[in-house]
Amino acid sequence: MGTARRQREYIGYRVYSTQRALYRSLEACVAEAGLTPGQWNALSQLAEHGAMTQRQLAERLQKEQATVTRSLDRLMQRGLVQRTQSPRDRRANIVEITPAALKLLTDLEPSVTRRNAEMAANISDEDLAVFLKVLDQLEANAEHSAGESEAS
Repeated sequence: MGTARRQREYIGYRVYSTQRALYRSLEACVAEAGLTPGQWNALSQLAEHGAMTQRQLAERLQKEQATVTRSLDRLMQRGLVQRTQSPRDRRANIVEITPAALKLLTDLEPSVTRRNAEMAANISDEDLAVFLKVLDQLEANAEHSAGESEAS
């Protein structure tokens, strides 16, 4: 039992715990606009990358298509996105952000930027750059490891 690790010593647990705290912080930030972090992320992706299929959006968000569909339904009800049938594939829908959503994102930007700065408080630019590089490597390692496990 001397070599057993406590859960908090595992990288995955620490990243998950931190991600949950960051999520709650963003949740409080975007709630003023009546959005969830997932909805804010979807709108932000559409604003940054333009119209795309629901499948492409689900891949970009790393979410199941059914989850994205439910979220898009809510955003459509609020007039923040619109869906049209793809001219190339009748089974696919193209999702676009509306001007109302662009205004909402613009209005939220100062609050989200301020929240991001709060999360990085007391962390030097150099340390933050190293941290982000390490996160990228952890993600690559985890993807590689998951791929090896699936191949076994």
